[in-house]
Amino acid sequence: MKQHYIPRCYLKRFSNSKKSIYTYDKIYCRKYNASLMSVCCVDDLYTLSDDYVKNNNKADESVINNLSIESDHFAHIVEPNYAQLLNQIDEIKEEWMTGKDRYRLNFIEKRELALHIVTQYFRLPQIGNIMVDDYIRMERANIDMVKEVMAVNTGNNEFRNLEIDVTCEKPALHASISYLDSDNLMTFADAIASNIFIFWISNGNDFYTSDFPIVVSPHVQNVQPKFMGLAQYGGELTFPLSPNLSLSIFDREYFKDKEYLDGNFIKASDKEVRRHNYLRYMYAVQHVFSYKNDFSLIEFIYKIKGKHPFLSPNYKTEIISGLSRYRSEE
Repeated sequence: MKQHYIPRCYLKRFSNSKKSIYTYDKIYCRKYNASLMSVCCVDDLYTLSDDYVKNNNKADESVINNLSIESDHFAHIVEPNYAQLLNQIDEIKEEWMTGKDRYRLNFIEKRELALHIVTQYFRLPQIGNIMVDDYIRMERANIDMVKEVMAVNTGNNEFRNLEIDVTCEKPALHASISYLDSDNLMTFADAIASNIFIFWISNGNDFYTSDFPIVVSPHVQNVQPKFMGLAQYGGELTFPLSPNLSLSIFDREYFKDKEYLDGNFIKASDKEVRRHNYLRYMYAVQHVFSYKNDFSLIEFIYKIKGKHPFLSPNYKTEIISGLSRYRSEE
């Protein structure tokens, strides 16, 4: 069963038909009009197995089902609130453009938007795989440490040879350590909301989005990627909210000169639009989307380079056990 890691309520904002979306495929080097049902989705990304559901439900009392994550959490709670918030931001943008009002989001409103940004980031398969892999490697490291301690304390080397591994229900584990961990979500959101929000307006529906729409640009090199890079020192998080609105979130400590712009809606220059679109293109895993079906920037870069770039997110992790056996690859 296909399940979206980027919700259709978001993708529809970049569609002129609400059923399909103009798409550039970096892998196959072609553009086409794709069904919204066919992009930014993975088979059974959130589906819980029958055994997991059975083992976690009490006798004669169904608490969860196979689609609890997708249906009960995302479809009925997260995505309706997300769509409503984006519509409210659209209204604020229109008031800025018409001169009716120049309302700036307060901290609570910024944090609400940040919660959706973090949730979206955690839903991305690449990020989910990283988080699950980190957790499993940490658990394996802990098991090895316990085996080593037992072998040393008892003098019995057989403890070192015990075959013990970590198994998990991946959708449930991913959910529990990311978008269903409310404390962790709020910690991330607080850190992001404390930074400088600038909204860029394109009157021509020019902003791209992609299957990896949230990108952090490090303006300072060799910095620890705090909060998985989303709120690191010298970082700029960019995220297109619609074809005519893109968000930059600047680290408040490094970008002190931009503090007076916090909460502003600013007309984006052609250069600014290209910069945002370039980031979407560079970090896209496969698909880039354009409301206008204008992929001239991508086609120009491909013509010059002869290939498409595939950049990884600005997030590296290292888990080291006491035995120094578990390190993620650079």
